[in-house]
Amino acid sequence: MNPRHRISTRALIITPENKFLLFLSHFDPGSGLPPQWVFPGGGLETGEEPLQGIIREVFEETGKIFNPADFLEITRIHHPMDDVRLHDSGEAHFFELRVSEPFEPSSENWTENEHRDTVMHRWLTLDEVIGEQLWVGPQGAIDLLIERLRIQGL
Repeated sequence: MNPRHRISTRALIITPENKFLLFLSHFDPGSGLPPQWVFPGGGLETGEEPLQGIIREVFEETGKIFNPADFLEITRIHHPMDDVRLHDSGEAHFFELRVSEPFEPSSENWTENEHRDTVMHRWLTLDEVIGEQLWVGPQGAIDLLIERLRIQGL
């Protein structure tokens, strides 16, 4: 395994009204990166499979516990890293998670970095993301959401 290649998981948490959860992160101050909206998720721990990782990450970032069967793995995206201090390339495994309604994420299980970096969260529609010209990462994530909604006829 290449230590400069980051493998992560991301969850498209979607309500029946097609609102999805995003977090605004300003990232490590040393990265020099501008704020970016991201789907819940994060890097895999050593020996962790993507499904295990997304269950853990969604719990850490929202406080909600979901069953493995609630997650549908939909694709993975290979993407460049905006901050190359630690990683040259990235691979994000995307899962879809349908919920019955928006909920208020809990920060109780956030890491020290998440408390430092996370500015806010929002439940958004695709029209809001496009209309407000929000920068959502990683590269290709919004295209994936557009494709998911198109496939489902929404």
